[in-house]
Amino acid sequence: MVSRKKVLIYDSSKCTGCRSCMAGCSLQHEGECSKILSRIHIVKKEESGDNYISGCNQCEDPICAAVCHFGANKIDREKGIAIIDSNVCTGCKECVTYCPFGAANFNPRTGKAFKCDLCDGDPVCARWCPSDAITYGYPDISLKKKRRDLQITQGKMLVEAAKEV
Repeated sequence: MVSRKKVLIYDSSKCTGCRSCMAGCSLQHEGECSKILSRIHIVKKEESGDNYISGCNQCEDPICAAVCHFGANKIDREKGIAIIDSNVCTGCKECVTYCPFGAANFNPRTGKAFKCDLCDGDPVCARWCPSDAITYGYPDISLKKKRRDLQITQGKMLVEAAKEV
């Protein structure tokens, strides 16, 4: 069975760790290459040398929206994606705290939360990825389950890495 919703598909086994996706993302959204302002992240597991790709899972029932008391986190019904409306965001960081995938982040310059918006249907991270570790397309059900399982693992790794800092 095939999903009707296009999503970012991550294949960490193809990721070289070059972080081109991160550079392209932050350049597109913030006008500069910045690891902290990217909406997608590459996490390297030092013990194995493996790279893991972490980004917004575009959940159908996003916890970030559930914890947002101001309605800034929501599903854009027209685009069919989970977004953070920067005009409504108060910078409370609830979404950043509760996202199990570490996909919601905080911009210290603007005082607002941010996350992947799929670049309005043409994700820069997928276009800039030289190894095709990130693609944009229609996953089948088994791929969605694998992706969700991998995202949960990556989310846990991000939490553990943050504890070490």
